[in-house]
Amino acid sequence: MRRPHLLAAALLTATLLAAAGAWLWPLDHNPLLVRLFGPPAVTLREAYGAGGSASVDHARYDALLRRVVTADGRVDYAALATAAGELDAYLDTLAAAPFDALGRDAKLALLLNAYNAFTLKLILDRRPLASIKDIPAGERWSAKRWRLAGEIVSLDHLEHDAVRRHFADPRIHFALNCASDGCPPLRAEAYVGARLDAQLEDQARRVHGDPRWLHVEGDTVRLTPLYLWYRGDFEQAAGSVLAYAAQWAPVRPDMEIEWLDYDWALNAAR
Repeated sequence: MRRPHLLAAALLTATLLAAAGAWLWPLDHNPLLVRLFGPPAVTLREAYGAGGSASVDHARYDALLRRVVTADGRVDYAALATAAGELDAYLDTLAAAPFDALGRDAKLALLLNAYNAFTLKLILDRRPLASIKDIPAGERWSAKRWRLAGEIVSLDHLEHDAVRRHFADPRIHFALNCASDGCPPLRAEAYVGARLDAQLEDQARRVHGDPRWLHVEGDTVRLTPLYLWYRGDFEQAAGSVLAYAAQWAPVRPDMEIEWLDYDWALNAAR
């Protein structure tokens, strides 16, 4: 007869090995794994060519963001509620977007806008909320309810499969907004392919210049946990977390890292 504690240890080992093997699967196949261990590791690569004959009109969304996003990147959700029809109309645009016919930058701009617009709609549908985490887990990031380019997708799929697996640019982590104060600020304009690089660069400078996400204390740099959760992305791009952050902040490779607390409070205008 096997001893109970040995059987339990064997089961735990098997579970961990299975989880390690599943780590490479697309995120939507492993919601439990993601909840337990964080986002999946991915290999960054560029999957799309620069050219493309089609375009998507983000003007309606751009005008809406300029009305409801404050200077510090928070959202006036009361004002957004009065303009719910404008947001819904833009979601219809996303549903019919010609993704395959877009160029590389236009594709990424579409995906970033879609993630952020869907998140705004998610909060709007659930108000009042103190945090996005007040929404049941199965109805939040893993819920397949969003119509994009003729498909039904989840927020998790957009971030981890559609974006991270197909664009070798970790600056996307400073552009995606999860409706929380710990997230990088929501931009008060839509992303557009023609200006995407400049917009992402401005987002990166903004995050690295704000003590909410990075500040230096002597030989210690205190960093947003985004750098911890997505360490692999930043290491692939620059060799290390600190080397990546050093592009926009006065940090050195010999510095100690401390992780800032992540604030899940709703990013509502104060």
